[in-house]
Amino acid sequence: MKRRLVTALALAAIAGGCGTAEIPKPEAPAAPSVPDPAPSPTAASPKPEVAKELPTNCADTDSEICTPPKAFVQRLCRSTHPDVALAMFRKTSPWTRAYVRRNMEAWYTEARSRPRKLTFGEEVIIVFDRASHATGIRVSGSGSYDVLRWDGSCVSMMSDEIALRPPTTPDVARIPWRRLAPPIRNQLLEDTIVAQRAKQRRETCRQDPGGTRCTRADQGLSRMIAHYLRQGGEIPDPIRLP
Repeated sequence: MKRRLVTALALAAIAGGCGTAEIPKPEAPAAPSVPDPAPSPTAASPKPEVAKELPTNCADTDSEICTPPKAFVQRLCRSTHPDVALAMFRKTSPWTRAYVRRNMEAWYTEARSRPRKLTFGEEVIIVFDRASHATGIRVSGSGSYDVLRWDGSCVSMMSDEIALRPPTTPDVARIPWRRLAPPIRNQLLEDTIVAQRAKQRRETCRQDPGGTRCTRADQGLSRMIAHYLRQGGEIPDPIRLP
């Protein structure tokens, strides 16, 4: 009897111990590793803007024809720049002049432009020589040019359409007087003859706006402006450059 009691107590103790044993908790899964964000690319530093300036030296000092740098010419000929034209036609400028051989029409072939009428003896500046840029060698009597007129427009011409020797009295394209910057107009008006022609133009065009008399007065003023600059008259540099 006593042995049965001891056995029963031992079994109960074993059963109680087993009932209180803790079941181990499963380990929590490790959080997935997040890769470090890729470093953002450093923004490229903006290129410093090149200050615009009116060229004063030949692009190719070895060429017989003195022209401005090509990049400047491309900007210049996109539109009309009468202020720049007057500055480039100053007596001290190095650019090669040429003269139209006959009355004709021409346009700028590098952009959409309307035909413009040129007259015999009109003075222009050669701003681009296609023959020398294509081969590096200028062949006399061949090729074509882009030229700048006194009104600030560009046209393209063949070599047989212009001459390098001036006529007795070179002519000029009609200069748009009212489009000139005030500092340039004011300086031109310091010349007595230019001032007289400007007054005549103003009175004539008031009486005959857009008519033949106004056109002739415009042309007369343009010729006096050209004469003033050819004689060494000075004007301020253009405020706006292409």
